Amino acid sequence: MSNQSLGGFLERWQAAHPQDVVQLDPAIDIDVLTAVALELERRRQAPVLRVEGARGGEMSLVANLFASWERIAGVLGVGRSEFTASWLRAVASPIKPVMVGDGPVQEVVRKGGDADLRALPIPRHFATDAGPYVSGGIMVANDPDTGIRNLSFARMQLKGPDRFGVSVHSRGHAWDYFRRAESRDRPLEAAVVVGAHPALLMAASCRLGIDVDEYDIAGGLLGEPVELVPARSVAVDVPAHAEIVIEGRILPHVREPEGPFGEFPGYCSHRSTENVFEVTAITHRQRPIFLDVIAGNSADHLNLATLFREPHLYQRLREVNPNIRAVHLPKSGTTFHCYVSMKKTAEGQPRQAMLLVFGLEPNIKLVIVCDEDIDIYDPDQVLWAVATRVQADRDVVTVPSVFCNQLDPSARDGMSTRMGIDATTPPDWTAERCLVSPQAQQIASALVDELTASAG
Repeated sequence: MSNQSLGGFLERWQAAHPQDVVQLDPAIDIDVLTAVALELERRRQAPVLRVEGARGGEMSLVANLFASWERIAGVLGVGRSEFTASWLRAVASPIKPVMVGDGPVQEVVRKGGDADLRALPIPRHFATDAGPYVSGGIMVANDPDTGIRNLSFARMQLKGPDRFGVSVHSRGHAWDYFRRAESRDRPLEAAVVVGAHPALLMAASCRLGIDVDEYDIAGGLLGEPVELVPARSVAVDVPAHAEIVIEGRILPHVREPEGPFGEFPGYCSHRSTENVFEVTAITHRQRPIFLDVIAGNSADHLNLATLFREPHLYQRLREVNPNIRAVHLPKSGTTFHCYVSMKKTAEGQPRQAMLLVFGLEPNIKLVIVCDEDIDIYDPDQVLWAVATRVQADRDVVTVPSVFCNQLDPSARDGMSTRMGIDATTPPDWTAERCLVSPQAQQIASALVDELTASAG
C-alpha cells in the first residue's frame, strides 16, 4: 500500500494498534454508525469503525478516523504532546505536489448514466437530516483568476443519481471561487475526494491565505510531494492514491433547498448556500474505501475542525507573549471555547491573550486563561482553577456585539458577546496547592499500572 493512501495508513495503524480498528458486521445498517460512534464516545472510547462490503457492495466504509488525538498525532509520527510543534514545522515546510501519469483512484471510471451516486455507501447521520450526506469529502477547485488550487469541506446532500445539494461554507475560498465564477455565468468545476490519506483531510481543514495551495501543506505533513492526476471530466487535479473522486460542477444561478443537517454545535442547521452540484464522472479504486466523518458535535468532526486552529492560535499568541505554554479548544466548547496556559509575568497579560484570541478566531466566545500549573487538556483542572482563583467582578471581561459564527444558535443577528475569564493567580496569592511528593507519585503510578494490568 502506498504511503499516500488511506488504506495504507489504516493497515499500518492497525498493525501497531490492533484494538483501535473495529470491524463491524457487513450486514449492519450504515445509518446507525453515527449512533455507534456517539455511544462509544459516551463510554470514552474512540476506535476507527470499518464496515467491509457496506450495503452489500464492494466498497468498505470507514468512520470515526479523527475521533482520537493519538491517531491524529500519529499521522505525523508523534505523540499528542508533540503534535503542535510537529504540525507547525510541517506547515512551515510545504512541499509542492507532482503530476503523475496515472493512479489507482482511476482504476474504475464511470461517466454519464454509469456515474450513479446511489452506488456509493452514503449514510444518513441523524434522523433530523434531510437525507444521506457526504460529510468528509474534500472539495478541490481552482481559483477562477489565478488557477491556484484549494482544498476545503462542504456538506453534500444526496438528491439523485447525479445530483447533490451542497452548502459551500460562506466566506471560505471555495465560496469566493463560486461567487466569481457565477458572476461570469460559469459553473465552478470541482472534484470531491471521498477517502484519502488523513494528511490531505488535515490540510483541507487549514484556514490559510487564498494564495496557498493546500496540496503543498499536505506534502509538508506527508514529508513528500502529493502525487496528482488530472480528473477525467473537469479541469481539476486529484490525488492519485485517493479512494473515490466525484467530479462535477456547481451550477451558476441555480438554488435548491438543502438541509437540515446535524452541524458541529450539536444542533440541526437549516443555514445553507443552497447550491447544486451536478456530477459528471465518478472514479475510484477497484475496491475503494468510502470515508465518512461522523457529523454533529462528535469528536470525529470537532477534532478535524480544530486541529489547525490550536497550533495556529498558539503560534500567533507566542509572537506577542513567548510565555504562552499551550492553547486548547475543548470538545465541550464545540469550537466556541478556548483554554490558554501561560506563565504570567505581569498583570494584564491574561486579558491581552483573551483579546488576541477574540481577534484571531471569530468562532470563539469564551476564553479561560490559566497558570502553567493547570493542565488545560483536563477540563476538571480548568474548572477547578475557575472555582478557586476567580472572582467575577475582578476577573471576568465581556466584549459585546462582536461578529460571530452563524451556526451558533444563541447568536443574535450574527453577533455575540465574548467573555474572558482570568483564572490565573494574582501577585499577592498565598494559597498553596495540596501536592504529593514525587516519590509517592512514582510509587503510585507503578502500583496502579500493576493493578490495571492484573485486572485486564
